Amino acid sequence: MKVSNKEIAASINKTPSAISYLKKNNFEEFLILKLGVLCKKLNLDSEDLMAMHTLKQIELKKIAS
Repeated sequence: MKVSNKEIAASINKTPSAISYLKKNNFEEFLILKLGVLCKKLNLDSEDLMAMHTLKQIELKKIAS
């Protein structure tokens, strides 16, 4: 699923060009904002994210053994 600069900008009341600038100059913050918009689009909360993280860790342990 894609998240556009326009969607990120609308979620924090900034312009798409401000988001493009952020993407070039503070990529980590840009990714956090992008993740937040994606979570909102998918209706995911912190508990959902923790459950996905736990499942990923279980899968990584299975692969390692």
